[in-house]
Amino acid sequence: MHNADGYSVPDAIMRFRDGLQRLEIVERWLDDAAFAVLAEAAVAPRDVPDTPRSAVDGYAVRSEDVREASKGRPARLHLTGSALAGHPEERPLGPGEAARITTGGVVPEGADAVQYQEVCSVDGDFVAVGEGVARGDNMRAAGEDVHRGQELLPAGERLTPERIGLLAAMGVARVRTVRPVRVRFVSTGDEIHPLGADLPQGGTYDSNSRQISAALRALGAEVERLGPIEDRTEALVAACSGDFDMLLTSGGVSVGPADRISDAAARLGAEVRFHWAKLRPGAPTMGLRLGGRPWLGLSGNPLSAQVGFDLFGRAAIGALDGSGSTSRTGKVRLMEDVRRRATDAPRYLRARITWEDGELRARVHVYQASGGLRSMAQTNGYVIQPEGVTNLAAGSLLDALLVLPLWG
Repeated sequence: MHNADGYSVPDAIMRFRDGLQRLEIVERWLDDAAFAVLAEAAVAPRDVPDTPRSAVDGYAVRSEDVREASKGRPARLHLTGSALAGHPEERPLGPGEAARITTGGVVPEGADAVQYQEVCSVDGDFVAVGEGVARGDNMRAAGEDVHRGQELLPAGERLTPERIGLLAAMGVARVRTVRPVRVRFVSTGDEIHPLGADLPQGGTYDSNSRQISAALRALGAEVERLGPIEDRTEALVAACSGDFDMLLTSGGVSVGPADRISDAAARLGAEVRFHWAKLRPGAPTMGLRLGGRPWLGLSGNPLSAQVGFDLFGRAAIGALDGSGSTSRTGKVRLMEDVRRRATDAPRYLRARITWEDGELRARVHVYQASGGLRSMAQTNGYVIQPEGVTNLAAGSLLDALLVLPLWG
């Protein structure tokens, strides 16, 4: 579907992802679920900690026995045992008694506090405690971190390494997730060459497939790369046929003599949801539906392809795996003046976005040329230069495309 003026970005996103359904649910071992999306909430099967634990290395005591202790008048307690991590002391503490304990050790019954080893000294079967403690000091109460039955992670959360660690600590071995999105990435263009090949004059190495495939894998997708495919409709039709959940192509979406994606799409019976969006760079981006599956036609230019993927590709992945898009529009404060030529559409300026002093701050890269790969490597979001605006003043709040998480 072509709009002579170009679709607004929100309208193009809506047209591209409208009607996409979440993929089916599978059960997986936790070890195999990195970056997968939870299909149902993860609930704590137990309290953490399950019993009172020591937060330090030291001595488990009864607070009333050491209430008046000082460096000059230490409390002298009888050492009756030890509660090392993983080796609890089964004998309860009585009045005037203490037990050696390590970080994470179970606090013995009868004890209600732990004192640091640095203010204690051992003499045979006795320990001198040189400073008093109150009830509960240097201890972690049972259920202090997590209560049994508490929701740990809601459905739709992506299993990042930290979330994997949380579930592992709870003893969760298997999880129900949305199955991985199977993506085919097709690089096109007679000028594109595989890595390792001799690069002829005017040629370009295939960077788009690596760059965007890496982003896809970080979203839990399984990626199949094909190409580079020559600029022939028959070759493109063959490359775009087969079994996958989502198709991405790079190159061939404009109106030049070698741009064949529209021809291949027509041959395959694909439905065009949008073609040309109101943005710079990446205006020729094309969103299609091939047999019910999303097909995102990206520009061949690396920056244009990345912007198109961050806007439209992430939105489609979020619909298929139930996570929602990992790109958001938010407000950022510009840290330096930016002077750019006004454009007839919003321009997405490469930027470094950081969280400082309670707000998001952006530093726009000086070099914004379409082939600026070095600055792209330092980018984690885009400041949006409004249509028709030339000067962006330092300190102003502007809309930005935030690619989550804001790595670095």
